[in-house]
Amino acid sequence: MNYNQSLCHDVPTKKPRTTIYLDPELMQALEERAKEEKRTVSNLCNLLIEQAMNEWLKHRGKES
Repeated sequence: MNYNQSLCHDVPTKKPRTTIYLDPELMQALEERAKEEKRTVSNLCNLLIEQAMNEWLKHRGKES
């Protein structure tokens, strides 16, 4: 069992879900970073996607 599997809890949520497939090297890097930041991989991915989308939306607004 890896670090993030041990942090998983069955917490009901109404948030939408998605599934992604990652290269093993990327997953390993995400696990390492998540461990350093004391986050789950899911939480880290959510944060990274949120940051990237905010940046994209900001630039998209400038192009309009």
